Parts: sequence; structure tokens; C-alpha cells
Amino acid sequence: MAMTARFKADQYSGSSMMRLAGSIILGTLPVAEAAAEIGYFSEAIVSSSVIDRGEQIGGPSLEIAIGADVAVGAGEVYAAVYRLTPFGQDQEAFADEFDYTVGYAWEGEGYAADVSANWLTYPGIGDEPSLELAGEIGFDAPLNPTLAGFYDAEFEDYGLEVTAGPEWDAGNWTSYLIGRLGFVEPGDGSETRSYGGVEIGTLRPVGDRAEIGGFARFEVANQDSFADRIENGQIVDVTDSGLAVGAFIVASF
Repeated sequence: MAMTARFKADQYSGSSMMRLAGSIILGTLPVAEAAAEIGYFSEAIVSSSVIDRGEQIGGPSLEIAIGADVAVGAGEVYAAVYRLTPFGQDQEAFADEFDYTVGYAWEGEGYAADVSANWLTYPGIGDEPSLELAGEIGFDAPLNPTLAGFYDAEFEDYGLEVTAGPEWDAGNWTSYLIGRLGFVEPGDGSETRSYGGVEIGTLRPVGDRAEIGGFARFEVANQDSFADRIENGQIVDVTDSGLAVGAFIVASF
């Protein structure tokens, strides 16, 4: 799972860090200092399940990302580590994930963009690590349209995802509604997975450099890629849709 943004610090989007960290950079660019000083960021998410690109990759899980960034040219170079840890009685059905990312995020007139290289590893289960290249561009336009893509250099998977939706303020809270459409083309020649979904969430600042919030995300795919029933640590039944709810905290310093 590449860092194509589960959340954005200013404009949240539900899609993992190595989904997360790069999107934090996009959100914090407007307040970055001109001096080339190192900044740090972190994020933690607890959710009922982890949905990514039209499939479920975790049950109840904790996701943590920690990284650093520095101003270079018109943008920010960043590096981060990400850990996905399933927990609870169903944790054996899903893999832990430990990823390493480097990337560059910048803004232009009417857009913000992010490119990254992500080394994806799965400790404890022996799955092959892989290098994933990812990019994202969001436009300053009605409904905040964003296009994200990835390519896995090891397995030759690739995909694209489009998101868009409004956000609105109510006191100290900012809420959002996002629609999502995308596809993943597996490198092994198996059936293309196409998917769509919707996410709603809300967040608010806590002090000057942190935000907390929550979200609910529903997704449906053209194939059975979500766990429907788990027994003794094994997925025994699958379905074509899934729902995740969760809470998060984001901080930069």
C-alpha cells in the first residue's frame, strides 16, 4: 500500500501512509518555513478494518507513521516509516506491514502534487518485499478533485484512483464527504479489480500542531476482496464490499 493518502492534514482523503506521510506534507506545505529546517510529523489511526484500493488488508488495526521533512526548492523532501499492526481475535488473518518511504511534495498554481518511492515489507510472514512508486495530484477546484496512481516494480501491479467531494466547517470542526473510483491491474494477469466507495469524516485542531478526528468508509468492488467471516485466524468467507470506521490523530512539529 503506497503513501497515496488515507488522510490530509488540511483536506482529508480516505484512501494508507506510506499512504499517510506524504499526504501530511501536502497539508502542511502552506505553513512551511522558508528556511531549510527539518520538520517532523506523525500520525496514528485505530480502525475497525483497513480498506485500500478496493480490498480489505486488515481487520481491527493500529496504523502508525513517523517521518521528517525539509524544504527543497519549491517543495518538501520527506522520509517516513509506517507500521500496520492488526490486533484482536482476528489478527492472524491479516499481515503486519512495515514500510519505508521517501518522496517529494510541492505546490503550484491551482494544484498540489506528491511523488514517492515506497519499500513495502511484511515481517513475520515471509512475503516478498516490493518497491512501489506512487504519485498524487490534487486540484484547487470545486469538490477538490484528486488523481492518484501507483506501480509496483516487483509484481508489476498498477492502478489509478480518482477522488472528489466537498468539505465544510462547523465551529472548530471540519467535515468532509468523499467519493472514490479506481482500478488495480494485477501484474500476474488476473482479473482487473475495479471499485468505488464513499467516505465521511470530521476533524478538529488540538493546539497549534495537532488534529484529531474520525471517519467511516464504505467500498464495493467487482470481486470478492473483503473478509465476510473469519474463523480460527482464517478468512473462510469473502464478499464484495466492506465498511471501516476509525479515529486518528495527526501532529507536526
